[in-house]
Amino acid sequence: MMPFGRKRRKDPELDRDQSLSAKPFLDRRVKVERADDGTVILQVPRRSTAMMRTVSRFFRVPPYRQVALDELGTFVIELCDGTHTVRDMIDKFAERFKLNRREAEVSLSSFLRTLAGRSIVGLLIEEADRPGR
Repeated sequence: MMPFGRKRRKDPELDRDQSLSAKPFLDRRVKVERADDGTVILQVPRRSTAMMRTVSRFFRVPPYRQVALDELGTFVIELCDGTHTVRDMIDKFAERFKLNRREAEVSLSSFLRTLAGRSIVGLLIEEADRPGR
């Protein structure tokens, strides 16, 4: 249940092949910075809710939150450019970190699902791959 009666748009369900053919891309509002060790720090804009605006009046809350990624997360974010499919990313991830394909698929899919849920990445789905077409 969404608070205050907000309705969330229901995204279409994708089958496995459609999901693997999708091309993840970084949300344009997310800023990427490099840490000294080469990993990535994402600056993700906060959602502008009534509660957030109220809290911001009384406390100095930055308009973004920072998400520091480790080596694996950095590798994945660098591939989220809208040109690599999830299938390509799985193959590169498995090769780079010496995982079998199934382990790489489970790990990468879970991570991308988390990033998408936090509005950090989106999925570009080709018109022919869309559900119901």
